Amino acid sequence: MSMKGMSIEAIADVLEVESASVKRWLARAAEQCDKVNDSMMKDVDVPKIEMDELWVIIQKKSS
Repeated sequence: MSMKGMSIEAIADVLEVESASVKRWLARAAEQCDKVNDSMMKDVDVPKIEMDELWVIIQKKSS
């Protein structure tokens, strides 16, 4: 089952947990993403337009 585009409340319903739990999980995931970005994305000089194009490619491949 795909959870793409689902609200936090809908995800909580599907997983049978409180929406506060889903929010905590998302916050923890965001913290980990920040850590990865801080450690791996040093000295990377990529113009915004290239990053936008990269995300378009990633979204097409994950669809």
